[in-house]
Amino acid sequence: MFFAGREISQYMEQKEYVDTAVIPLVELDLSAAGMRQSAGAAEYMIALTSLLERQFKGRLLLLPPVSYAKNADRVHLAGELQGEMQQSEFKHIFYMTTDAKWRTVENFGQLLWLPAVPTEHMDPKFRHSVMEDQLRQVLPLFLNEWSASS
Repeated sequence: MFFAGREISQYMEQKEYVDTAVIPLVELDLSAAGMRQSAGAAEYMIALTSLLERQFKGRLLLLPPVSYAKNADRVHLAGELQGEMQQSEFKHIFYMTTDAKWRTVENFGQLLWLPAVPTEHMDPKFRHSVMEDQLRQVLPLFLNEWSASS
């Protein structure tokens, strides 16, 4: 389910079945040198997490991307996110990002780091194929987490 008005109503009715939250983490680099890469990484992360949501609709809630400045204090941001998520009823919380700096943040739960795949100049069919390949790499991580808690 997406974090949108209509779907949140559905989530509230079925939240005992929706035990997983996915939070995309997106770095904003608005410098002349970094803007294109930042935009491409954001586009990739949004597309991948949307595809993931479609795969597991009814099992997970895809929260809006958390955008932050390239010089943001990731440790502080991680603490704020975890504090907010602890108030939720989700058994599983996955943070997904293309930003390698998150890998240095300790005790940040289920962080899935993926290198951004530049898709802006790809043929739409090839782009879809690439995204499905990426999804196949991520799926076992979710399935393993779910099976470990059952």
